[in-house]
Amino acid sequence: PNPFPGFSALLSRFFLVLIPVFPAAKPRLDSEGCPGQQNWTEGQEGVLECRAKGRPEPEVKCSKDGNSIAAGAPYPAHRAHAGTYLCQASNALGTAERNVTVWVQC
Repeated sequence: PNPFPGFSALLSRFFLVLIPVFPAAKPRLDSEGCPGQQNWTEGQEGVLECRAKGRPEPEVKCSKDGNSIAAGAPYPAHRAHAGTYLCQASNALGTAERNVTVWVQC
């Protein structure tokens, strides 16, 4: 005998919804997404590569000498772009920083 006589009928009135849940993660800048040394060629397009990992997706900002530069955007490479950039990735869980050195070959 079924100890819960209304159980099977009760289950037939409901359905199961599966929602994937991804754990939150603080930002991370590593050599794969944000190489510490990057080479550009003067007169060609240079792109400061810096992608962060984390959840929610981190916002990435880079700057050199207090001047912002958009990571991932193409720029006509000039010698003045050479130097060390500070890249910061931020989300609700924190901030990660990484120095990126850009060499511009003439």
